[in-house]
Amino acid sequence: MSTLQKIAIERLKELDLGPVEAAVKAGIERTFLRDLVDGKKSTVTLKKMPDLAKALRLDADALIRGEVVRLADDEEPVVQTTTKPNASFPPRFQKFDGDGYIPLLGQSIGGPNGRFILNGSEVGRLFVPPMLEGVEGAYAVRVYGTSMEPRFKAGETVWINPNEPVRAGDDVIVQVATEEENQRESYIKEFRSQSSKVTRLWQHNPEDDEPNEVTFPSSKVFSIHKIVFHATV
Repeated sequence: MSTLQKIAIERLKELDLGPVEAAVKAGIERTFLRDLVDGKKSTVTLKKMPDLAKALRLDADALIRGEVVRLADDEEPVVQTTTKPNASFPPRFQKFDGDGYIPLLGQSIGGPNGRFILNGSEVGRLFVPPMLEGVEGAYAVRVYGTSMEPRFKAGETVWINPNEPVRAGDDVIVQVATEEENQRESYIKEFRSQSSKVTRLWQHNPEDDEPNEVTFPSSKVFSIHKIVFHATV
């Protein structure tokens, strides 16, 4: 159970509200809270955090950090805009209480199918979303290319949990070994399947001469890491 799911379940009990009722009162999509409570989704994008905070009557900035700060009945949940990071590179960082951070890894521009190369160097530090609290090896990278639009846009940031099992339909970063010694190419795609022979991925917005499905020999696939959060920072 994710941190956000636990917070939502406990807070709804405090408010004596069902997830659909809370969503309707907040003026948001009826299934938004229900899907989180039922475990149909485990993450919420940064853009949707104010909606979640409004439905749960919680402070939005605190909720982003995985903290519970209850609001009085006449208060409105507001995300502070003075600390909102921009899309510069290296980025300016959103400030949070505490020392936790996720390293933003550098990358080299690649080629077709949204290919890029992670160089392994830390070029910045970003906040820790609730679902990555205490996760060893978590990291973040920039989205390169438009092959995954509208799911991810070029320049957005994705946060990765390298320890979480990957299932069909998950968004992932795949590293594939190349012919060059100790060299790997990276791709942000939707995971479809993996057998002993082939790994199948999907891209939503390929170039005109590219297919939606991208395949690699499984023997060449070095790692498949799950994307658990994304935001424009």
